[in-house]
Amino acid sequence: MLRALTLFFPALALGLALSSSSAPAAETAMDPAKKAACIEACNACLQACRECVIGCDCAMCEKDCLTCIETCQTCVALMQYESALSPKMCGLCADACEACAKACLECGDMPCCQTCAKACQRCVETCRAMAG
Repeated sequence: MLRALTLFFPALALGLALSSSSAPAAETAMDPAKKAACIEACNACLQACRECVIGCDCAMCEKDCLTCIETCQTCVALMQYESALSPKMCGLCADACEACAKACLECGDMPCCQTCAKACQRCVETCRAMAG
């Protein structure tokens, strides 16, 4: 049953894999305002990345956008149930978003890439704040 769940919910699989590391057992309280801002920024970022993947023919940023989408989705999931792993995931998400923003800025003047880069940069800020 657990195997079937992790097949359909990759965030669960990642959470289970990370929980076997040296993560703290106790849940940590998250600042509600920071959490809400980060979730909002992650959702906006993954939407901008989806639109960039669909609307852009640039192979330079596609991989980074896809990575960013998956990372933001997992980050949101862990924050929603206030996992003790959220700060680590927020740090990883910030790294992925930073790489995506850089790749999209290198694409040139494509409107979707410019929008994506801005959303990614905002997500970097909020995720770094959550990561501590």
